[in-house]
Amino acid sequence: MSALALALLLAQPAVAPATADPSATAAPPEAAAPPATTPAPVDTSPVPPPPAETSAAPTPVDVPAPPAIASPTPPAAPPPAKPRLRDRIELFPYGWIRTDATWFSAKDEGFSNIRLGGARIGGGVQVGPVLAFVTLEGAAAKGPQLFDAFIAWDIIKRLKIRAGQFKAPFGYRFNVPDLVDELPMAPISMQAAVPGRQVGGEISYDFWKYAQLFGGVFSGIGQNREANNTKIAVSGKLQVQPLAFDERLPQIVANVSIFAYRKTNGFTPDVRTPLGLVFYHGVPANGSSYRLTAGGGIFWRFLSLRSEYFRTRDAREMDDDGDPETPGNALPPLIGQGLYIQAGVVVTGQHKRIDNLLPEVKGYRVRDSAVELSARYEQFRLGSDDLPGNGIQAFVGGVNWIVVQHLRLYVAGVYQRFDSMVAEVPEARSWGITGGLAGFFLRRSGRGD
Repeated sequence: MSALALALLLAQPAVAPATADPSATAAPPEAAAPPATTPAPVDTSPVPPPPAETSAAPTPVDVPAPPAIASPTPPAAPPPAKPRLRDRIELFPYGWIRTDATWFSAKDEGFSNIRLGGARIGGGVQVGPVLAFVTLEGAAAKGPQLFDAFIAWDIIKRLKIRAGQFKAPFGYRFNVPDLVDELPMAPISMQAAVPGRQVGGEISYDFWKYAQLFGGVFSGIGQNREANNTKIAVSGKLQVQPLAFDERLPQIVANVSIFAYRKTNGFTPDVRTPLGLVFYHGVPANGSSYRLTAGGGIFWRFLSLRSEYFRTRDAREMDDDGDPETPGNALPPLIGQGLYIQAGVVVTGQHKRIDNLLPEVKGYRVRDSAVELSARYEQFRLGSDDLPGNGIQAFVGGVNWIVVQHLRLYVAGVYQRFDSMVAEVPEARSWGITGGLAGFFLRRSGRGD
């Protein structure tokens, strides 16, 4: 073999060995890939619509609603039990005391006195709308005596009746508690005109605080000072407060009152000065008489100004046959008239109350106390055509210290001048100082006096 044939033989590639299956042959390249899939043709023929519903619509049937099931009702609450009688009863004590000292000077003589001005003890009971109240008084000039004893009943709202012995409805200052006057002694004209405490009945109505109307009938007996032997008396009073709808405004109080009566063999009251001296003694009176007053006040915050006018007329007769039941010879009536003007300022700033004329002191702490300055001018004249008349003018100024609620200390200076001389004051002029304390103890009821 030539060398060229040997080189060609060595250059040929090696052949893979045959598989065990002699029938297996190598597939050509075209047969190795799977044949391509031909898409099926789309059917574009129209789809017939579904056949129309030929059956009728069903008729609706009313199905009854299921019965409501009621929820269980809770048992009714039992009616409130009525309070027991002992729970409806309210008992309250009442006590009042006043003591003062007085010194005054006149020409060639002087006078000093320390006295127990008065003390009261009592109390009351209230059952629902009914109130019963009783008080005894012991005064320097008199022994113990019945002071107040009455029953009051609030029939309906704002309508009230009262029966017993109590202050007759008359004037403004007279119908407030005795503790309240800013100065030690009440005005002279008021002392001469007030009817005192008599036995009788009263009815009153409150027109929503804008007005109060009072009417009363009295027998004339009772603790009515020297105005004794009064057979029958009638009293009427109207008090208005037009600005009561707004407490921020200055409050105006005005009233007019009359007390008319018939007296048999009685006496007119003694008239006393601010220092307690009698400058006109009572005289016999018989027949029809009356007392008239008109006045009121202005109150704004810590300021107050009050004034009242009084007029009195007492019929007089001279007994000519010794029989007190038969009319005697008529004498000229005894006429009296006077007025007072009084101002006050609470320097500690508390508001002045209208119902009791005191500063608004709450509680029983001395640091809450109030100090008030007061001044008053007054005059009063009394006389008849056949009797010597007399008159007085007085100036009073003082300081009140409301230490705690319902307790006050006071001191005042007084200058008084008479129209003519009296036994105690030869020169018809005098001055003095008076002071003391007044207050309620036990508990201030607010429903008496």
